[in-house]
Amino acid sequence: MPPLHPALVHFPIALVVFSFIADLLGRLFTKVSLRAAGFWSLIGALVFGAITAATGYYDMTRTRGVLGDTFKYVDFHMDVGWILVGCVVVLTLWRWLAYARRDRFPGFSYLIAAVLVMGLVLFQGWYGGEMVYSQGAGVAAAGKGTEPPQNGKQQLERVTK
Repeated sequence: MPPLHPALVHFPIALVVFSFIADLLGRLFTKVSLRAAGFWSLIGALVFGAITAATGYYDMTRTRGVLGDTFKYVDFHMDVGWILVGCVVVLTLWRWLAYARRDRFPGFSYLIAAVLVMGLVLFQGWYGGEMVYSQGAGVAAAGKGTEPPQNGKQQLERVTK
């Protein structure tokens, strides 16, 4: 069976980013439709994020023995992924309890939290891509990347140390 995680990972990334942008623009222009789009895309991000994290864990357990030195990067990526799922759960609950039921637009404190979660999502996407494209995590390394594997390893080491 091929890895499942890479096929799903783009959905929660796009949905978290879109949710923040829709909420921000909805607040700035007082557009109810954007507020609704922000809320429902956050719900989608939560669902797809949980599925994506679970498939990432499944893929990691299947390849644990063949990852070698790269396993420490994958393990860190997994830890950040679970933290990210927790952050999206909290953000979704906050959004629902504070704004969705009262027909209010998200406040600035929520938007600040949402931009921080979005930053963590973008970091997680970068880190996962760096693991795959510079270290061959989960794929047969072909040595045909845009940079030498050692350069990518140095970037990953800076984050995990």
